[in-house]
Amino acid sequence: MGLLFAPQTVEASYYNVGQIHNYTPKRYRGTWYAYVDGQYTKTYINKYSVTQTFKGHHTTMFKSSWSGYRKLAVARIRGTKAYTFNALARYGYQTDRGWRLTYRTIAGKKYRVLRDYGAMRSYADLFKKPIHHAYVKE
Repeated sequence: MGLLFAPQTVEASYYNVGQIHNYTPKRYRGTWYAYVDGQYTKTYINKYSVTQTFKGHHTTMFKSSWSGYRKLAVARIRGTKAYTFNALARYGYQTDRGWRLTYRTIAGKKYRVLRDYGAMRSYADLFKKPIHHAYVKE
């Protein structure tokens, strides 16, 4: 009698995602800036966590050592070019809505941006250097 292997159970995810990793892709890492309400928001992405600073307050959004939907679980959202940092989210209100690297042209100069998607097709573009203007689609 041979060994039977049960299929590996994977916790349900809100998104249809590919393979899940507990670290961020190298091209996403670093400090990213967005101009919001007259101040800069800094998003720090390192190998094992994602943290934001706004108006002097640090908020760690995702970390690989945590559990649940705030655990850093990076995966590509199938059918898109976007990635999610919390692939373990089970409900829409828990999701980060997706992030992707893209380009934006401002005054004839091309910038690489990290696009942070929000609800109802809105997004905010984050830049590697501070730019004194909000580039948001609401």
